[in-house]
Amino acid sequence: MAANRAPENPYLAARQEWSERYGSYVKAAAAWRIVGILGLTMALIGFGYAMYLSTQVKLVPYIVQVDKLGTSMTSGFPEQIEYADVRVVRASLGNFVTSFRSITPDAVVQKQYIDRTYALLRTSDPSTQKINDWFRSNSPFEKAKSSTIAIEVNNIVALSNQTYQIDWTEYERDRKGKEIGTRRFRGIATVTLTAPQDEAIIRLNPIGLYVRDFDWTAQL
Repeated sequence: MAANRAPENPYLAARQEWSERYGSYVKAAAAWRIVGILGLTMALIGFGYAMYLSTQVKLVPYIVQVDKLGTSMTSGFPEQIEYADVRVVRASLGNFVTSFRSITPDAVVQKQYIDRTYALLRTSDPSTQKINDWFRSNSPFEKAKSSTIAIEVNNIVALSNQTYQIDWTEYERDRKGKEIGTRRFRGIATVTLTAPQDEAIIRLNPIGLYVRDFDWTAQL
């Protein structure tokens, strides 16, 4: 009976009453405060890690080759495309020659041709120096003031898994559209495949084909 009797001191009685009524709320509030701090800390850590991962993202294109009717023929990531798949390499080399040798009076289109040419070149390769020397001596923008050149790629033959022979014809016309000359050329291109990582390069060179060396001569 004595254990259940209220304290005679009114202050002790009030403290006991407060503890019984509000102590559990204080403890609960403290617990939720700790949970909130832990949750905020975890959110900040997660956000920081997500930001870090976003800077590490690398685009890997997935190549799908289609035929003339739009039916899928082959597909895969660039690092899975081997030199044995000469159809992809031939198409890229044909576009390379067309971009390199074509001349148009439209300066915007001409710049696009030049960009597509250099998208398949690397600074350290011999082909880049040869192309640079050609453009210095034969400005397509100056040439376009008097004539245009259209390219027809006639044949592309694999001499090895890295070297290709390219035959093409150039049709030169004056600014009135009259044909003033036809010339045939043969080029030898040595290529390599390197998966591109830069998005700008991927748009122009999705399979990562680079022309390491390139020589061309006019045919009689």
